[in-house]
Amino acid sequence: MIQVAQILFILSVLVILHEFGHYITAKMFKMRVEKFYLFMDAGFALIKKKIGETEWGIGWLPLGGYVKISGMIDESMDTEQMESEPQPWEFRSKPAWQRLIVMLGGIIVNVLLAWLIYTIMFSTVGQKYISTEKIQENGLAFGEVGQSVGFKNGDKIVSIDGKLQPKFNWAVIDILLSDEVIVNRNGKEVKLNLTDEQKGEILGREGKGFVKARFEMKDIFVDSIASKKSQFKIKDEIVGIQNQKFTYFDEFKDYLHANKNNQVAVSIKRDAKDTVVNVLVDKEGSIGLEKDFFINSQLMLKDIKVGEVVEGSNAEKGKLLANDIIQKVNGKELTFYNEFRTILSQNKNKEVVITVNRNNAPLDLKVLVNEEGKLGFTTKPAKEATNEFEINNKLSFGDAVSAAVNESYQLLVYNVKQFKLILKPATGAYKQVQSPIGIARRLPSFWDWEFIWNFTALFSIGLAFMNLLPIPGLDGGHALFTIVEMITGKKLSNKAAGYVQTAGMIFLLSLMALTFGKDIYQLIIDKIAN
Repeated sequence: MIQVAQILFILSVLVILHEFGHYITAKMFKMRVEKFYLFMDAGFALIKKKIGETEWGIGWLPLGGYVKISGMIDESMDTEQMESEPQPWEFRSKPAWQRLIVMLGGIIVNVLLAWLIYTIMFSTVGQKYISTEKIQENGLAFGEVGQSVGFKNGDKIVSIDGKLQPKFNWAVIDILLSDEVIVNRNGKEVKLNLTDEQKGEILGREGKGFVKARFEMKDIFVDSIASKKSQFKIKDEIVGIQNQKFTYFDEFKDYLHANKNNQVAVSIKRDAKDTVVNVLVDKEGSIGLEKDFFINSQLMLKDIKVGEVVEGSNAEKGKLLANDIIQKVNGKELTFYNEFRTILSQNKNKEVVITVNRNNAPLDLKVLVNEEGKLGFTTKPAKEATNEFEINNKLSFGDAVSAAVNESYQLLVYNVKQFKLILKPATGAYKQVQSPIGIARRLPSFWDWEFIWNFTALFSIGLAFMNLLPIPGLDGGHALFTIVEMITGKKLSNKAAGYVQTAGMIFLLSLMALTFGKDIYQLIIDKIAN
């Protein structure tokens, strides 16, 4: 429900301000605005009230919103008024330059909103990003697909299309949009040119997570076991393969992938003693452990918070909430996450008292440990925990203004690049287009204002770009016809405008139906699988 609330909040902010851009510019030029709606009121409205000449309301269908300006064919598809004589207060009676400004009003407000949010964020919490330079100090680790298209573990990015992006999250996107990537491999520069098919392979199977930081193979222990028959135990420290030690964790993973369907001898430390566990590597390169099964043994409890509480889990029944910081179990003060997992494994099917810090106050909760030694929640970094690869530049207000302008511009550029990728069928990028349902599922299950405002700014630029596209039914389509009119002096007839608007709406509604259908289908499949 929190994810739904977040997406509704974000959409509401963006839609209201976008439509306000149309509303305020229309009023500037003395046009009559008949309706201002958040969400679509197809058939009926949830709330509506007429104030002056404008009916204000909230529709029941959360697919954007609209303002209905007199004398304009828009989302409402009301063409009746176009048959009467033009009136001075109507959109169609105004000069083309005024109509163009009204059409672009929503887009301008979306860009200004992103600029404002980034300005405030950069001057308060700081400009945060993962440093490309820092994260690849030991080289990078690539997934199976990343390696299959030419990357090797340990590669360091030298340039992407001739330059190095300092922000790693953007650098990853640059790779997927690039024509040429140059990496440093064992002191030599290697040039990679990814084909559209290879980019499609990455997008379809691993996405942006195809490349990560390279971690050293030390102080790492088993945290989650997928099978009860596994020979591993919680807290087993993975050392390597018998008679073979690894410096980096990805080297260990590569060894497993190279020995699929074979028996391997994994060297571990259990209860401070060296031992060997003989396991079968399956066809996926797995040894019976869950996907994210390694936790650093020095991870401190104060540095993590409860992330997502699994629906129906014992954690949920015990009233554990996102952002709680665990301090004690059964009255015992704990330092390391390692200790917390040990106590849980010793109390399977028993009730324990978890003391958490919630809103800077201690709170005791009784929670039942399940038969696997788990409660049913994920973890996330606490506020005081620092990411060793993160840069945080807290800017002055003046510097934040210019940095926010640059950030907004760069996001617009990335939207253009990603749109080009979507238009290439071989990449399969069009399959990654998501509806609000798909986007909501990517949001955290806890309320984090910093994340929400950053996501709102990101989404606002995306909405501005989408509306700028010269597609009938979108602001860009209206603007295009107005610009043509300004150049040629010829105006599109009302009849032709109606046909164009209808075609555009059919196209947009079909696209919505496809994306919503895809995301609903995926949601159902995921629920069945679970």
